[in-house]
Amino acid sequence: MEEHKSNTSFKPIATRKIYQYILEQFVHLVSTGVLKPGDKIPSERELAESFKVSRPSVREALRVLEIIGLIDIQPGGGAYLKEMELGPFISVVAPLMFSRDRFDLELLEFRELIEIRAIELLPNPLSAEALEPMGRAIGEMRRALQDNDVEAGALADIQFHRSLLLASNSFILQKVLELVVSLFEHAVRGGRSVVLEKQEDAAQLLHDHERIYRELASGNTDQAKKLLSSHLMMVRRYLR
Repeated sequence: MEEHKSNTSFKPIATRKIYQYILEQFVHLVSTGVLKPGDKIPSERELAESFKVSRPSVREALRVLEIIGLIDIQPGGGAYLKEMELGPFISVVAPLMFSRDRFDLELLEFRELIEIRAIELLPNPLSAEALEPMGRAIGEMRRALQDNDVEAGALADIQFHRSLLLASNSFILQKVLELVVSLFEHAVRGGRSVVLEKQEDAAQLLHDHERIYRELASGNTDQAKKLLSSHLMMVRRYLR
């Protein structure tokens, strides 16, 4: 009997750790340009025939791929390849990582490294388009402070730092951001929850971001870096 051959040339795989083999083959197909973000992937039946495994095994593997952000499964519409996003997977394991001693402090030090580098890579002067999301985040932080809304303040804080990295136009920093964004969100929320025990400290957080924004808008990147380091040093003191 002639073997079934799909257009994407999947290879039959062993049954041990099926999702790992499927993931490896998907990565290979993406890296070689056979599959591109937005492409619809073969059906469960086609994949089962290509991999020589059962459909329940394929279904389980697809769930794993969805969890780690590689595919988007649309009810009744099939599955589509996405740009690689590790945030959903990292968010699952983040609590385990934060259980390590000093992990939050180490993450803060890593944040400082990548954010300082992002400032160094910023075009000078920054365009209004790049500054706009930072300014919007500060406005949201200001409203959160007035309303004593800790969650909204944390989200706005995260958005400010995310906008800073995106403005650097560095592909690698943006991909690093995608990798650590969930840990980053945990760290910002954790830091703010400590700082916001006192209203005057929450106000200081807002003031720090406003000063960083003004220096970036003025093209004074050296001063912006100093202010960012000072800001993270304050958060580090509270975490300790």
